[in-house]
Amino acid sequence: MTVPIHFGTDGIRGIAGHYPLSPETVLGIGRAIGSWLRETYSDPLVLVGRDTRPSGPQITHTLLAGLAAEGVTAEDVGVISTPGVAHLTRALGYSLGIVISASHNPADQNGIKLIGRDGFKLSDEAQAAIEAAIADRLAQPSPVQHFGQIRGADQLRERYLAHLIEGFSPDTLTGLSVVLDCANGAAYQLAPEAFAHLGATVTAIGTSPTGDNINVRSGSEYVRRHRDIVRGLMQASDADLGIAFDGDADRVIFLTRSGTLLDGDHILGLLATHLKAQHALPGDTVVATTMSNSGLAHYLQQHGITLERTKVGDRYVMARMREGGFALGGEQAGHIILLDGAHTTGDGMYIGLLVASLIARNRDLPERIAEEVLKYPQVIASAHLEQRAPLESVSGLQKLIDETLAAFQHQGRVEVRYSGTEPNLLRAMVEGGRTTSQEEVIMRALALCNLIAEASQTPAPRIDMIDCATGAKIHLDT
Repeated sequence: MTVPIHFGTDGIRGIAGHYPLSPETVLGIGRAIGSWLRETYSDPLVLVGRDTRPSGPQITHTLLAGLAAEGVTAEDVGVISTPGVAHLTRALGYSLGIVISASHNPADQNGIKLIGRDGFKLSDEAQAAIEAAIADRLAQPSPVQHFGQIRGADQLRERYLAHLIEGFSPDTLTGLSVVLDCANGAAYQLAPEAFAHLGATVTAIGTSPTGDNINVRSGSEYVRRHRDIVRGLMQASDADLGIAFDGDADRVIFLTRSGTLLDGDHILGLLATHLKAQHALPGDTVVATTMSNSGLAHYLQQHGITLERTKVGDRYVMARMREGGFALGGEQAGHIILLDGAHTTGDGMYIGLLVASLIARNRDLPERIAEEVLKYPQVIASAHLEQRAPLESVSGLQKLIDETLAAFQHQGRVEVRYSGTEPNLLRAMVEGGRTTSQEEVIMRALALCNLIAEASQTPAPRIDMIDCATGAKIHLDT
């Protein structure tokens, strides 16, 4: 029996060429989206963009064929960031935006994510309707009765570039030297162009995509753990700032001159105080997820700013921001959302330009924010399992969580979940109190992973772990 197709926290994800991203399934998904569009809009028009993965063109063309088979007109913008598709969808009145990307995931994976005509990710209700249409289409294929058009739209990249730099003066970054890591992904052309347009001296890497090298020894997730390449280029070019994007350029992280990592928590703190000083932080509130470090909450509290937390996933952050009328939110991994009227999703390149513009005026800002947002001991462990055991059925899990929190004098936090974008990947975040040792936090995280792995019939799982305070990989004894 075929597993039903569902949208995760960031669309449909999988291994390219395999269900649910096999050619015949992607064609069915395209037809299902097309039939939903024809029922929803009188004359639907779709914009499709992708990152640089080798499977991107094939999945794009197959999806476009499915849309056309339902009489839907679709335009292919080619390689562009996820926020680029979001902006163009809203600005130019497309009925739907579709991005073919698996973001920061490895090159053999890919995905399909949908953006509504308002530029925001499609609502849960709309996604549920499309899921039902996909199930019907795959169960009962039907003859083609309509023939839509497929058109190229490469010229729209320039329109998005203009949107990125709009609001900045041409000399905003004059005198600032930056190293950009474009992950061999969607930012590989646009990011260097945008920073150069505003006067920065740019050294760029990750700008030679072959398809297979997206996120390979490059990009925000790699730089969070391994800074040597970007740091070396910064030293060689005497750069003021290092900036790294992920594969579809909705995430961004930074390196200071001293090599200190500035992750999403640091950037939320920096932008929150900046916006509050400009009277542009509604409710004096920032929205983040349960993964954000308590050091951010402490920093914001010192500045009279409240931190609200949601479940992990930018769609949940966005939902709370829209519900509460808040302007700033994001995730520790570097997905920063600024709802200022011009943006509807996290845009790594725009946030990169904005933060760089603040640093161009105050060169001490990066080191200062790194010192002031003091991270509590925190690790994120990623356990690769053979299968997913429902967490609620794992015997002894709640008892172990309670014991962990008690060991931290109830000053810490524990978050255990399965990844919303990678199959059979367990995430365990363990954060201690200010006085908790890093060794104890690591030990507790390993215990949680091993307990769940045993219930998932994975007695010796591969476990990767990072130190959230520094972004560095923790080398575990095997």
